Amino acid sequence: MKLYIGIDGGASTTRGVLINENGETLNKIIINKGTNLKEFENQAPKLLIALIIDLCTELELSIKDISAFGFGLAAVSFDRGRESLFKELDRYGISDKSLLINDAEAAYKIVCPDNVGILVTVGTGIICIAKNLDGTFVKSAGKGHENDLGSGYWIGKETFLKLALNEAIIDFDKDLLEIKNIILDKFNYDTFKETLEYITESEDSLTLKASIAKDILLASNKNKVAMKIVQQATYNLSEYILQIIDSLDYKPSSELILFGNGSIINSAIYRKSLSDALLFDYQNISWVFSNLSASYGAAILAALSKDNITITLKKILNGDYLVSA
Repeated sequence: MKLYIGIDGGASTTRGVLINENGETLNKIIINKGTNLKEFENQAPKLLIALIIDLCTELELSIKDISAFGFGLAAVSFDRGRESLFKELDRYGISDKSLLINDAEAAYKIVCPDNVGILVTVGTGIICIAKNLDGTFVKSAGKGHENDLGSGYWIGKETFLKLALNEAIIDFDKDLLEIKNIILDKFNYDTFKETLEYITESEDSLTLKASIAKDILLASNKNKVAMKIVQQATYNLSEYILQIIDSLDYKPSSELILFGNGSIINSAIYRKSLSDALLFDYQNISWVFSNLSASYGAAILAALSKDNITITLKKILNGDYLVSA
């Protein structure tokens, strides 16, 4: 029985799954650490190997027992990070059995199994991808956290910027004051200055800023400052979506069906604001989500690429994918 490991590595979270050729889930692990190859160039390769070893060890398997490894990683095209990972894979003798792809491509395999549809991934970062009729990928965004507007990281960064630029009047504006207190409570500091210094100096600065996004989304129902940040975020995302539609050699009908992936796009508040931003172009928007992690997509693609074995989503869903992590 051939065994496959798939990994979904983003900026904040990394998921790994071990399945067999029948699609049965044998083990899975979630760690709250990112393996973006650009942001964590030095740490990511060792973290990924440690995750693989843990997946195997818990089942008393050797790394040599695995037929192929699929890595769906953010910033996989970053040369230095990719080279560092290949060196680490070489050390363990598995580079020739490894498939490296973008985390969005791994997610696309799960959420859009028929290779049709626009995948909108919004978590710490943003990327929108789709396939043309000839099977080639087109994408928008996905240029890095500092360049992608509207992501969880962007929302956190904008929140801190709003407070920093208006620090002198925070205590006289109820909306700014509410946002400040949300942040102080979250990070357990007495002053905004202390909180800002802590986040700026932390090696997990990216993740910490992105973690604020969900609080801002919840506050946006009543808080004008939070509402404006969310509206700007979703306006930016709407531009990415329209950009990718223009790149396709087929056009969606009057009803736009989008496939979602990521913690931020899972927010009904965020999607409602996005629908408002797209209202001029599309009055009817439907969303499709999957309960399966993109790590399964990475494993499926590795099995097909390295062993020419097809593992369908139906096999995985019938194979108790809900096994405890």
